[in-house]
Amino acid sequence: MTVVHINIGLGGGGAEHVLLELSKKGNEDNIKMIVVAIANIDQIEYKFTDQEIEVQHLNINSIKSFFKGLKKLHSIVNPINDVVFHCHMFHGLLIGLSYSLIYKKTPIIFTLHNILVEHIYRRWILFFTKPIRNADINFSNTSNKWYLKPVEVIANGVDFKKFNTVDNRSYNKDIEKFIFLFLGRIEEQKNPLILIDFVSDLIKYGENNFQIHIAGDGIMRKELECLILKNKYQNYIKILGFQKNVKQIMEKSHCLILPSLWEGLPISLIEASANKLPIITTPVGSIPEYFNNTNACVIEVSQFSFYMYEVMRNYNNAIMRAEKLLVDNKSVFDIEAVYEKHKLLYLKHSKYGNLQSISPIQDTDS
Repeated sequence: MTVVHINIGLGGGGAEHVLLELSKKGNEDNIKMIVVAIANIDQIEYKFTDQEIEVQHLNINSIKSFFKGLKKLHSIVNPINDVVFHCHMFHGLLIGLSYSLIYKKTPIIFTLHNILVEHIYRRWILFFTKPIRNADINFSNTSNKWYLKPVEVIANGVDFKKFNTVDNRSYNKDIEKFIFLFLGRIEEQKNPLILIDFVSDLIKYGENNFQIHIAGDGIMRKELECLILKNKYQNYIKILGFQKNVKQIMEKSHCLILPSLWEGLPISLIEASANKLPIITTPVGSIPEYFNNTNACVIEVSQFSFYMYEVMRNYNNAIMRAEKLLVDNKSVFDIEAVYEKHKLLYLKHSKYGNLQSISPIQDTDS
């Protein structure tokens, strides 16, 4: 069996990192994994090639190149006897469906990687193509929608062994700045401009010994930089850009903040869980399925500033929550468990999968 992952590109987002971890585990398990990028986005391609994972680019950026891309995909897939497509997000599914309709019917596993499908025409496409898809994956039971098949609940995952759990994390306000970490793309979904308000509010609360470090890049970076300069907050907000070593940044931070407007299940939260890094996040997407006010701060964005202030004042309480989060969710988010659930789906729908030896997927999240 060969699993062909189809994704928009190899940017630095959460979907790409999950794809990387699944491909690594598959190759270790002697299941051939091929990663197909629709567009020529190769920000983290080196991470795949370092692991000897085959990567192909379709270079689709127009209607004309769309059919050329499908032809290239056919040249990759046609010689392989037993193929399963794992299509990631809407555009990945569009390519998988098109190939299956134009060339040859291929089993399709689909992961939406989000709860929100903003465009109505996409919802209807998803609805009418349900019979063509073999399985839909999402992160929680709340992600069942009328335009999806009954979802297989599989959380995102990371390799917990890669993260050095910080057991002595502390904050001494007399000798160090409190570092809030904003980890993600500087785009509308992540709500980056609200950081200006957070700084203003914390200053009003009488706090000035802190910084917000932004590890990421995106189309709103220039707008954010202008606001930082306008408000003279250069000493409070530092844009680090895209970072290769997330572990090191987390180890030097005191709290992860994620004021997103919408989400699926962010990898940044799972990585923070593995690092015992306290979390403040909004209750969007599948986040409330796994994060709550006993193991994190899950609050509306209007309350963020106050809880940032509270975490600074009562850091030991925040550490206790982070320790509970690791206990609560490690078995759910560890890539070993996440991969095994995916593997069962791949085998179930592959051409020569040994269906008799495959038991139904068990929902270990509950």
